[in-house]
Amino acid sequence: MICLTHLEVCPYCYHVALKVCELDEPYPRVEANCLCCGYTIKDKIPKHYDLDFKNILELLSKKQIGLVCVDNNCGSKNIIRLIDEGNYKEFRCLDCGAEWNSKELQHAIKNVKKVWECLKKEELEDCVRAQEGECPICKNDIGHKRNGYLVEIVCSLCGFHNVYEEKLPNIDVSQIDCKDYQKAETPG
Repeated sequence: MICLTHLEVCPYCYHVALKVCELDEPYPRVEANCLCCGYTIKDKIPKHYDLDFKNILELLSKKQIGLVCVDNNCGSKNIIRLIDEGNYKEFRCLDCGAEWNSKELQHAIKNVKKVWECLKKEELEDCVRAQEGECPICKNDIGHKRNGYLVEIVCSLCGFHNVYEEKLPNIDVSQIDCKDYQKAETPG
């Protein structure tokens, strides 16, 4: 596991003292700790009991046969079948316009089952792997989003999202004097 570190402005004390560690495994994520005030933020790596795999698989199965829209943000049941050739089917949501096929969903279901079995064995590093912009559970392409210093993972296909843990220091920011770290200029 490689940690690329650099300093950024702390959102709590506004000193250039936030040590940001960018990790690439098991999936792109960030941990940050302020060397001045103690502010910390990181995302929690999921355990097998954190995720409801039965519900995830049930939802993906409904999407695979066209009962519900592929996009969780829509959730419509107003779906039409475009192509029906044996095991291969294509669908379109009449509300949001999303299109998908049963083969894509079969691939996602297979990935979710692999991750579930692997997590049951507590082999986290081997299970929950993803490339940048990829859901670590179903391997769907979700793009690259940031929430402040964190890499935000929100999958509209399987519903996975990462959980953040943020610790705010219990100190008066105006009383902080970190001579080792430059204070950022406040806007306005």
